[in-house]
Amino acid sequence: MTHDKITLAIKELRKFEEELKGIKKDIKKEEKIEDDKYLELKRALKQLKEDVKYMEEEHLDDLRSSDFYGQLREAQLGAEEKVANKREELFKLLDQLPMKAFEMSVDDSEEGPVKIQAHPQLRVFVNGKEVKLKK
Repeated sequence: MTHDKITLAIKELRKFEEELKGIKKDIKKEEKIEDDKYLELKRALKQLKEDVKYMEEEHLDDLRSSDFYGQLREAQLGAEEKVANKREELFKLLDQLPMKAFEMSVDDSEEGPVKIQAHPQLRVFVNGKEVKLKK
C-alpha cells in the first residue's frame, strides 16, 4: 500500500517537474529580446568593456615600469609585513593569559579610544571588528 503511494507520488512529481521545465522554457523564450537596437547596444557594450579592460592593462603596465610605483608597492609590502608581525606578537601575548574572556580599553591611540575584547578561543575584537592572525 505505502509502496504504491510512493510510486504514484514519484510519477506525479516527475509530471509536475516536466510541466515546470516547459513553463520555464516558455518564460525564457518570452523574455528574450530580439530587437535590433538592443542587440546593437549589447555588442557596443561588449566592445566598450573590452576597450576599458585594455586601457586598464596598459595603464598598469606603464605603472609597473615606474620607479615611484615600485617604491610604493615595496612600501606596501613592508607595511603589511609589520602589521602581520605585530598581530602575531599580540596573539603570542594573548596566548600567555589565562584562558578566560577579558575586555580592556586603550585611550592613547591616534584614532581615539580603542576597545579590545578577547575570548577563550583566541578571538580578538578591536572596536567590535574581529582581528585574525594571518599565517
